[in-house]
Amino acid sequence: MDAKLLIKLTDDGGTPFFGPGVAQLFTFIEETGSVRHASERMGLSYSKAWKMIRGTEKAIGCDAVVRTQGGKGGGKAELTESGIRLLEGFRSLEKEMQRALAEAKGGFLEGI
Repeated sequence: MDAKLLIKLTDDGGTPFFGPGVAQLFTFIEETGSVRHASERMGLSYSKAWKMIRGTEKAIGCDAVVRTQGGKGGGKAELTESGIRLLEGFRSLEKEMQRALAEAKGGFLEGI
């Protein structure tokens, strides 16, 4: 058996609202400054990307992504401070859990 790690944050009802997919979307929004470009990089429809964003925002109770309307230079999207903190916290949790999993593979998971 090769143990894998999958972290998903859920609301009080157990509905997932943040996991690897949303984290990747947020990362691409940071990199591209665009929800459309981020969704294209992931192979998602623009409406699916916004559904993911809105689901996260509803669960955390505040905006995670803010966009400004286009003009001559076009619009842009960026993570809010809450969105940045959520993404950074998630990435930190992933790293810590990966470290713990690696230790477990050399310990109690060894040979399973």
